[in-house]
Amino acid sequence: MDPTRRLCQKYTSLTEAEIAFLEEYVPTLQALANAEEADVFIDCRTASGKNAIVVGEAKPTTVPSCYAGMILGMIISWTDEPAVDRSFRLGVPTVGVKAVSMPENAQVVQTVEPLFFQGKLVAVLIYEKRSTQAEEIFLKLPVEPRRPFQHDSSWLVDRISEAALLVDRKGIICDCNAAARDLYRQLGYVSDIQGGPAVNILPYLDQDGRTELRKEVVSGAHVLEYRQIPLQQEGIAYGVLIQDVTALRQKEREAVRLSISLRELRHRMKNNLQLLSNILRYQGQNAHSPETQSALYDASVRLLSVMSTMDELVQLPGEQVSLRHVLEGVRANVLQHMLTPAQTIVITVTGGDLAAPAETGVAVALAVNELTQNAVQHAFPSGRAGQIRLMLQPGSVSARISVEDDGCGFPKGPAGGGIGLSLVRTIVKERLGGEVEVQTGPGGTCVSFDFFLL
Repeated sequence: MDPTRRLCQKYTSLTEAEIAFLEEYVPTLQALANAEEADVFIDCRTASGKNAIVVGEAKPTTVPSCYAGMILGMIISWTDEPAVDRSFRLGVPTVGVKAVSMPENAQVVQTVEPLFFQGKLVAVLIYEKRSTQAEEIFLKLPVEPRRPFQHDSSWLVDRISEAALLVDRKGIICDCNAAARDLYRQLGYVSDIQGGPAVNILPYLDQDGRTELRKEVVSGAHVLEYRQIPLQQEGIAYGVLIQDVTALRQKEREAVRLSISLRELRHRMKNNLQLLSNILRYQGQNAHSPETQSALYDASVRLLSVMSTMDELVQLPGEQVSLRHVLEGVRANVLQHMLTPAQTIVITVTGGDLAAPAETGVAVALAVNELTQNAVQHAFPSGRAGQIRLMLQPGSVSARISVEDDGCGFPKGPAGGGIGLSLVRTIVKERLGGEVEVQTGPGGTCVSFDFFLL
């Protein structure tokens, strides 16, 4: 079987008609290689689209080849051959761009022509020369000689960080700044872009330049953002500003990966907290001392309170959490794990909402959980029915959170409220920089604390 057909059938998604078209093209490669004094290849996209494969090749007999061995059948990475990547994506020729020859790992210069079959881009034809021979390629380009720019280009100064260039009405790049030259050297273009055709480096823009466009394009390992500005004056068609946003897009991808890792972290932390809570609950059930049973059970519920608000509390750096959601999480946790079937207690969340740092949310969750747990355990003796309200009052500088019940109250004094209230005072003072205010009596209890919004 013909090697081109075998490779296309095995590695690409081309149809039989498209493969036959390439088979007819392969015999012409040797003549092209000799005429151009270059290595000539036909590359096709692999079925996955993640890389390309060489399905045809010819080495020149008139000059030394860039390659010691056969390249036919080699898988090519887009990052090694940005010109091939560009022509495949845009369906346009690409002239004079550096690439890495495989397997020699040497620098070559490529000119790439797209090959169409019945209007569909099926492959690219590649001419490769050693980088020392690259200038010969540009002698054959149909462009006007470079000429000094005669127009007022005071806006096109070399001090600006963006790459900038001007295109005249004939489609020639007639002026560019140092940043533009540096950028295209990094992209692998071996010739000065000034004096060359704009279509060679800007095929995705409006060549008439009559409309303002913004476009983001992937070029090899770079992501470039183009802004085309119509000028239509003094022989100039348009200007182009180009910003390399590769680092920005990389940070965005890293943020996505971090977000995925964060979700996994939340999941694992929830599982671990659930496991610890179950262990404490089991130990409490088997403890002989009622005091030990109560302490272990309380610790178990505290862990569940943190677990229930994990989605709000574990955030990316700098992100904010909703304190209203934190209170809702505490409410759901207490209803699920604290109330017994014999208790008729209604718990509600009222007030507004407020965005706060995650560490503030953690402190609020712990304090409100402790107060709500105390109310459930002590405010309604002998199965008495009642209500508990979790209230959030946001302000411009500070906020207030209150836990209010209509229970029996408790004695005032240093020992009033027990260990739970003492723990709340410590959390509010050390973690939130606030003070706890207690109002209690036969008609119920309201514990409030203010904290500043930093």
